Amino acid sequence: MKKNLVFFGLVLSFLGMSAQSMELVTPVNQVNATAATLTGAGEMVAEWPVTNISDVQVAVKCSRNVLSEVPGTSNYFCWGVCYGETTNVSLLSQTILASDTNFTFYAHYKPLGNPGETLINYCFFDATNPFDQACQTVSFCYEALCPTAVEEEQSAKFELVGSNPLKGLSFINYRLHAGETQGQLLITNLQGELVKKSVVKGNSGSILFNAQDFASGIYHFTLMTSKGSETLRLVVE
Repeated sequence: MKKNLVFFGLVLSFLGMSAQSMELVTPVNQVNATAATLTGAGEMVAEWPVTNISDVQVAVKCSRNVLSEVPGTSNYFCWGVCYGETTNVSLLSQTILASDTNFTFYAHYKPLGNPGETLINYCFFDATNPFDQACQTVSFCYEALCPTAVEEEQSAKFELVGSNPLKGLSFINYRLHAGETQGQLLITNLQGELVKKSVVKGNSGSILFNAQDFASGIYHFTLMTSKGSETLRLVVE
């Protein structure tokens, strides 16, 4: 029998909201560039500090989830150290003291001559309490007219990125209806019993989870907002 469900989300909680330890300082929504304005390495870069707003030190990891990508481009991120293009979750955590700020996050995007918009979601979570997390989606817009953060997504979306039955690390990408910034996530088992009730904040983002942290069975993940609900049926063998 596997361990009880552990779920990575945006300001998630055990049957309610938990306190959030991380705060992103002036996070970037969109980076625009042309061939003439790329860095010497041919990159576009987004960066922002991460502050520990709690009264205890926190070991923080960073994850990356590519929501949509222009073919032929590449990207990587740095959190304390820089990781390769195939790394989606930092191998090392960065310890941030109480009320202190970490300045080591950089998101690097290489258009490699391919115009268009790539959307990438970055999350920062407590390595010992994955329910404690803060995320930001960045639009990398190269040699193109891209929608602004307010305009870009008008319809709702709730979808699994990965295999079902679940295997290893997987993401659920979500996007709320235009104008919505908060929803409620309900996780129930096949018997209809509530496993977890959480709040999801932000118009769009990603939720990261690990199949090894589920007990075997069938779960329904339902994202509810004022404009309706969407449900995913996920299986763990």
